[in-house]
Amino acid sequence: MSTREGLPSNNVWCTAKDKQGFLWVGTSRGVYRYDGYRFDTSDSLKQGYCSGIALDSKGMIYVSLDTRGFCSIDPNTLAVRTILANDYTDTDAANDLHEQVYIDSNDQAWLCDYTQVKRYDLTTGKLHRYALAKKEVHQYASFLEDAHHNIWIISEVGFYQYDREKDRLVCLLGEEAINPVNRTKIFFNQAFEGADGSIWLGSFDRGLVRYIPTSNTFTYFKQGFENQNVICGVESRDENGKRVLFVGTGNGVIVLYPETNQLIRLTEFYNKGIPIKRILDDTENGILWLSTLNGLYKYRYRNPGIRTINIPASVIQLPVSINNVVQQSADTYFLGLSHTGVLRWSMVNSQFTLLPYPVSTSTNGLRLIGDKLYAFANKGLFLADVVNPRFVPLIRIMKAFKSTEFVDGLLDRKGRFWVVNVTEGIKVFDLNTGQEQKLWSQTVGDKFFRNNAVKVLQEGSDGKIWVATCSKGLFYYDAAKADFVDVERMPINKGKNLGGLCINGMKLADDQSILIASWGGITKVDPSGRILRAFDYHHTGMNDTYCSNICEDKKGNFWFSTNEGIHIANPRQNSINRLTTIEGLYNNSPSAFLCNQQKELVLGYTNALNIIDINRINFNKIPPRVAVSSVEFQGRRLNQDIAHGITIQPDENSITLHFSPLNFEPTSRNVYRYQLAGFDDKWIDLGSQNTVSFTNLAPKTYQLNVLAGNSFGLWSQKPLTVKLTIEPHFWETWLFKGLIALFVAATVFGIIRWRVSTHNERNRLDLQIAELRLKALQSQMNPHFLFNSLNSIQNYLLNNRGVEGAKYLSKFSKLVRRIMENSNYPYLRFEQIIETLKMYVEIESFRFNHEFSYEFDIEDDDVLLSAQLPPMLLQPYVENSIWHGLMPKEGEKRIKISARVQNDHIICTIEDNGVGRKLTPRREGHISRGQEMTKGIFESLRYKSSKARLEIIDLFDDQNQPAGTRVELILPIEKV
Repeated sequence: MSTREGLPSNNVWCTAKDKQGFLWVGTSRGVYRYDGYRFDTSDSLKQGYCSGIALDSKGMIYVSLDTRGFCSIDPNTLAVRTILANDYTDTDAANDLHEQVYIDSNDQAWLCDYTQVKRYDLTTGKLHRYALAKKEVHQYASFLEDAHHNIWIISEVGFYQYDREKDRLVCLLGEEAINPVNRTKIFFNQAFEGADGSIWLGSFDRGLVRYIPTSNTFTYFKQGFENQNVICGVESRDENGKRVLFVGTGNGVIVLYPETNQLIRLTEFYNKGIPIKRILDDTENGILWLSTLNGLYKYRYRNPGIRTINIPASVIQLPVSINNVVQQSADTYFLGLSHTGVLRWSMVNSQFTLLPYPVSTSTNGLRLIGDKLYAFANKGLFLADVVNPRFVPLIRIMKAFKSTEFVDGLLDRKGRFWVVNVTEGIKVFDLNTGQEQKLWSQTVGDKFFRNNAVKVLQEGSDGKIWVATCSKGLFYYDAAKADFVDVERMPINKGKNLGGLCINGMKLADDQSILIASWGGITKVDPSGRILRAFDYHHTGMNDTYCSNICEDKKGNFWFSTNEGIHIANPRQNSINRLTTIEGLYNNSPSAFLCNQQKELVLGYTNALNIIDINRINFNKIPPRVAVSSVEFQGRRLNQDIAHGITIQPDENSITLHFSPLNFEPTSRNVYRYQLAGFDDKWIDLGSQNTVSFTNLAPKTYQLNVLAGNSFGLWSQKPLTVKLTIEPHFWETWLFKGLIALFVAATVFGIIRWRVSTHNERNRLDLQIAELRLKALQSQMNPHFLFNSLNSIQNYLLNNRGVEGAKYLSKFSKLVRRIMENSNYPYLRFEQIIETLKMYVEIESFRFNHEFSYEFDIEDDDVLLSAQLPPMLLQPYVENSIWHGLMPKEGEKRIKISARVQNDHIICTIEDNGVGRKLTPRREGHISRGQEMTKGIFESLRYKSSKARLEIIDLFDDQNQPAGTRVELILPIEKV
C-alpha cells in the first residue's frame, strides 16, 4: 500500500496493533490508524516523523512524534496529549528528542535521543536518564522486552541489558562490554526474540547476530548478509508450520530457517532494493506488516490447513506448470508437466524424479491403469517406464489417428481402451493387440463428434461410460442402442439444466455419482443420469464462470477450482465460499486438481504445489468480529468514546458510521448486515459496503446492531451494538410540550372561567327574566280562568238553576281566594298546587253536571309534596283535557292526574279517555292561551334545568282509533 491507496506517505517507519485490532502506522507525515479500508487520524497527528508506536497495559497508544515529542493517544477518541515535549529552543539537548517509544509490561516508557536513553514512569510521571557510553557519541537506540521480562537496549554503540535492582544499563556486547571478550565496536539497529528465547540482533556490518541469554553467547550469521544493513526482524511459522525468521534489511527481506540455516531472499523486495524499517507479526490474521520506505506491505504467510511445496530447479527447468496430478500410493504422486515429461514425487522425503518424454510436449492428461501410467500429451500417447525412467510412445494406437493431440483415456472393465483425441473424438481399442473396436456406427460418430470436443471420460460403478464434452454437455454411452445419450434431454431431467454445457472436468464421487465442472457452474448427476444438484454463475455467489475441476467432501460440500480461487459450494445452505491467496493459496488459478486418498486437495501451479487439509481449513475458520472505525456528523468526524452511545443534536441529524472486521482482507471479501432497533426490526444486507447512514431520524433512542461475514459464510457471533440517541428540538421536548400544555390548559381554564362567569351572569339574568315572565304569565292566566268560571255561573242563572249556581259560586269564591293568594308567589309547594287543582276539577265537574269522573293518584312522599313548582303549570292541561277531550265525547268520560318520584325526578301524568287531539273541534281564530302560557312557564323552567321535559302523547285503542290523550312532565327534583 502506498499513497495511491490512501497512505499519507510512502515512508513508513513503524506499526503496532491496538487491543481492538486496528493497525497504527507511523509515517514521515504523522500517525494514522488503518482499519482495512482507509487511513484515519486526528488533525494534530497529521504532521511530523513518527519513530515509534507502543501500547500500555490499558490499551492507551503512545507515539514518538518529532513535531510534538512523547505523546499519548486515546484510541477511542483519538485525543492527543503531549507528555514530554520536544524543545529545541533551550540549551538542554536532553529534551530535544523523545524517539523510539517502547512500553514494557510494567508500564515504563523507554525512549531515546542521540545522547542517552530515557525511562519515563507512566504512573508517577518521573523521568530517568541513562547514558550508554562514557564519551559523547551518537547513541540512538531501540528496545525489547523478552518473555522473561528482561529489558534489552539495542543501540548504535552496543547491546545492553537493564539491571532493575541497580537501575542501570549493563553493556553485554560493545566497546564498554563488562566481558572483555565481547568488547568490540558494533552498530545495532533493532532486535527480536525467537521461540527458543534467543535474541536476534540486526547489525549494520556484522550481519544477523544471535544472543542466547542462558549461556551469554553470541553467534554471527554473516553468510547471505554480506554488505547488508540488517535492520529488523521477527520469528514466525511458514505455511508448512516450520520456524522461520523474516529479516528486514536495507535492501529487502530475507527468509532464514534457523534449524537448517537455509536462506531465501524475497525477490519482490530485493529486485527493487526496498529498505525495510520494521516488521510486525499479526498472528491473529496471519499477516506480516512490513514498514518500508516504499510504502506498507501486507504479506499473508500461512494458513494452518495449507502447505506449499516448491518444485526444485535441480530437477526440471523452471518455469514449469503442473497440469495434472495422479496418486499412486499414500505418499507418491505423478505430476504431468507443461514441458519435458512427468515428475514422480515422493511426499515423505520430498524427492522428485523426472520421467522425460521422447519428444518435447505438454501433458494434457495422466491415467494410472493398474500399475501402469499413461500420459496423454499434445504430441502423442505414452506409457511410462518407471524403471528406466522414461516414457515410450504407443505407436500402434497412435497410428489409428491422424492427429497426435490426445486428451484422456480409460480402460473399462471389459478390457477395452478408450482414447480421446482432440480433433477425432473417441476410439476404442484392444489394448493387447492395438486393434480398434467399432462400438457405434459412422453415422452416430459423425453426429456426436461434430462441433463437440470430448474433454474427460469416466466409468461408473455399473460399467457405464460417461463422456464430458464441450459444448454439448454430459453424455453416457448406451451399449444396447450403440449411441450416446444426452443427459440433459432425458425425460427424468425435464425442467432441469446442467451448470454449464462446456465441461472442463469430471470426477466419480464416493457414492458413484458423477461430478462435473463446466464453464458457468457445477453439477452432480446420479448413476442413472438424474440431475441431483447444480450451481451456476447466474444464480449463486460464484466469483468466476470458469470451473475446471471438482470433488465432494464427506459433508457433501463441493470443492471446485476456478480462476478466482477454490470455491466451496454448500448444497444444504445454498451458499458458496472461497479460498484464495489471501487464505494462503499459492495462486488463485490452479492448473491441476486432485482430491487424494486422504481427502486432501492437491493443487498444481507453476513451480509449486499446494496441499489443502479440508478438515483443518474448515475447523480453523473463526467468525469475524466487527468494530466501528469512525463516526461522522454531516461529514464532520465525531471524536468521542461511543462505548456508552452516541448522542445526536437535532441540527446534526445526519450520521454515518464506518465499520470493519479488522481482518484486513480485500473489501470484496467482507459483507455486512445491520438492524436499527427502534426503527425497523428487519436485518438489512449491505453487501460489501462498510458504511451505513441515517438522516432525519425521529427523536428517540435506537440501537444499531451490525454483523460482519467473511468469505467462508461465517458471521459474527455477537453483533456490534451502538446506542443512538436523537435529541429533539426544544419544541419537540416534553418540557416544551408540557409548557405548551400548561399554557393551553391555563388559557382554556381562563376561557372556561370567563365562559362560566359569563354563563352564570347570563343565567342569573335569564332567571330574573323567567321569573318576571312567570309573573306576567300568571297575571294573564288568572283572568283567563276567571273568565271561564264566570261563564259557568252565567249559564246557571240563565237556566234558572239558582241553587246549583249558589253552590258553584261558593266553591268558585274559595278557588278565587286561593288563586289570589297563590298569585303572590312564583313557586308553590307541589302539595298546594294539587289542592288548588282539585278545587278546579271539582268546580268543572259541578259545572258539567258531573258528566266525567276524575282521580288524583299522588304519591305520599315528602320530597314530592315539598317540591316547588309554578302555581298554574298543570291547570291548563287539565282544562284542555276536560273541555276539548272529554266534553265532545259520548259515553264514559274520565281523567286521571298522577304524580310520583322516580330516579330523583318528578313524573307528572295527566291522562284522559277523550276524543283525542285529532277529533277535537277547532274554532276558527281561537288560540289556547292557557297552553301557550304554560309552555312559556315550562321554557322558563328549562333555564334552570336542561332535563325538564314536556311530552303530549296521543292514545289509540285496538282498532287504532283515538282513545284519549296523555300529558307527561318530567322535572328533576334538585332543579325544582
